Amino acid sequence: MNLIETLGWIATAGTLLSFAVKDMWKLRLINGLASILWVIYGILKIDNPIIVINISVIIMHLYWFYKNHIGKKENRIYK
Repeated sequence: MNLIETLGWIATAGTLLSFAVKDMWKLRLINGLASILWVIYGILKIDNPIIVINISVIIMHLYWFYKNHIGKKENRIYK
């Protein structure tokens, strides 16, 4: 098994692990980290669909974190 294939298996394990977590914040964090590994994997394999879908997932997770955590903290400051 080469390094790129190992990276793919680690990304797979991270994705699966994220769905076993009940806390939404932790699920999105773990899944986001796995998606970063998937993007690296996709770049190394030159596989554009893997790159695009996982960048999309990362963007969705970042938006959720902003909307549910950072945005709420900013609203508290102004109130």
